[in-house]
Amino acid sequence: MLPALRRITPESKPVFVFVEDDRKNDLLGVGIFERFRGTKRLPLPHLRAYQCPHSYLTGLLIHRDWIKPVLASFFSFFCDPGNHWYGIEFINRYADTVQASLTDEIASQFKVPWIGYSRKKRAVLIPKDSGPSYMEKYFSSKKKRVLRHRYRLLSEAGEVRWHIVKGRKIDRTCIDTFLRLEDMGWKAEEKTSLLRRRQDQFFREMIDGFARHERAFFTELILGNKVIASTSHLISGNAGFTFKIGWDAGFARMSPGILNVAEFIRNVPDLFPDLEYIDSGAEEGSFMENLWSGRHTLVSGFYATKKLSGTILNGLNILRGIRDRAFNLR
Repeated sequence: MLPALRRITPESKPVFVFVEDDRKNDLLGVGIFERFRGTKRLPLPHLRAYQCPHSYLTGLLIHRDWIKPVLASFFSFFCDPGNHWYGIEFINRYADTVQASLTDEIASQFKVPWIGYSRKKRAVLIPKDSGPSYMEKYFSSKKKRVLRHRYRLLSEAGEVRWHIVKGRKIDRTCIDTFLRLEDMGWKAEEKTSLLRRRQDQFFREMIDGFARHERAFFTELILGNKVIASTSHLISGNAGFTFKIGWDAGFARMSPGILNVAEFIRNVPDLFPDLEYIDSGAEEGSFMENLWSGRHTLVSGFYATKKLSGTILNGLNILRGIRDRAFNLR
């Protein structure tokens, strides 16, 4: 979290909300928000859950044993008459997890409706259901044949190996290699890689922090002595998250990135039996949807903390629906 916090600017007018156990001074929940006077989606003062440049999710960080009382504390704060916010916006939050259901439940107790404006699916991998049997069941005959063919082409150029680097074993070479591979191909051309966006220091700090607590890992596909594909992952609670993927564009014909992911699917049940799922971080339509069959639903919208904001948000959604239908009739 600290690398992301260092990139919060005063211009964003951040609001930090902490929930603690008064008896033990234990931190039980954290929410970080930005203040807005008004936007097109809600033209009234509101808060938006903070997103650093590489956030694929937003939400509240809550101790797993204290979800309900911490959520009640959050909504008590949000709905305090002394606070003049008309809504709390979350962009890309889970809609189908235990915490998501409990959040809606507690919000309803405070008479705070969720009013969404976006909904989408994201590919996830369930480690306990993966492995060779998963590949046999979910991969089509054509897909399995293509993967074997590409692996064979790669093997003709040298010995192919796959391995994982976890926690404190992650070193500077591993990180440098990943950054080099992530900066190849279309990301280099469009200047969207970590290096091109000058976000490499943020990445190093983040990985170092997670690795110290054994909560980061990389998977690598190696040809001879050269790493030709690498993926970076983080672990939070009982879930994993794919952060970024990189591969050597010089071997694009063999799809080393896809082969790296395929080997991860084959080995993940033994490597991470305790993880409930691994979030791909991918957008809809990504190649990951053809490899990972699990799905989580992500929603964006507002918890309307005042009656006026609920009326406005519902009205705006109706108007957008009319606009979209009119556009489709053209």
